[in-house]
Amino acid sequence: MKVKYSRKYGSYHAQYEQGYGNLKYNQAVILSKILLESRALRKDEVAEIINIFVERAVDDKERRRIKRLTELELDSYQELKIYQEQDKSLLPAISAIFDAIVDQRPLSFSYRKPGEKVEEYKVFPISVIFDNHYFYCISYKLDDNLTCDYQFSEIRYFRVDCFQTIHKSENDLAFTLSPEQKDRLITDEQVRYQAFSMLSGNEWARITFEYKGLYRDVLESDIPKLKLLEESTSDGVDQVRYEIETFSLLGFQKYIQRFDGDFVFLKIEAIDNK
Repeated sequence: MKVKYSRKYGSYHAQYEQGYGNLKYNQAVILSKILLESRALRKDEVAEIINIFVERAVDDKERRRIKRLTELELDSYQELKIYQEQDKSLLPAISAIFDAIVDQRPLSFSYRKPGEKVEEYKVFPISVIFDNHYFYCISYKLDDNLTCDYQFSEIRYFRVDCFQTIHKSENDLAFTLSPEQKDRLITDEQVRYQAFSMLSGNEWARITFEYKGLYRDVLESDIPKLKLLEESTSDGVDQVRYEIETFSLLGFQKYIQRFDGDFVFLKIEAIDNK
């Protein structure tokens, strides 16, 4: 990186070597659009991140184009109600959760569910998921001795904006898991693609269902873990039979309501925990 002075603008700016640190115009715009549409952060935080994108653009012309585009959208950016009601940033909590995941250390925090009193938790965090405007920390609940059996029933979902205080770790040692415990751990992939609407259950289920409609491609793209069993087409309308394994049966039933078409559940069976 080099710092250059622009006589035209009377200011210094960072110039990144080609292939390192630079964002093309379309890359910066796409990242900005994703961030704006997510409504995940406060308006000032979104503006700060977008400014970083702008500064990483290849040249002054592209920087000006991105600024014009994003400034218009920032003017109409609507913060979530959680930011309107309190001046709170999620970034420190998310950073603490990520640190605990990377270091495989316990996380202690106070947490308030909507409409309920503050409670204390000790967990082993395994993943952070973004879903419908909110960040969630997926964790195993620990006992007072900071241990658990890493069973499926011990998994808990925590909405990050409901974190009140993250406490200094009571144990700086990384978790040491046996091979059996490692095999029982739920994976980030399973959380990301086999949980729906952040509604978890107590057991895995295998669902067989039929879909009849015009948007099969959308359905399969949105739910990549669908297993195709049978397919046919009549008068341009697809009739497809699928199977999926999920640990959020209720979440899946609610989730597919967003798709146009007819759904018929043929079979729901409990399966062994993954």
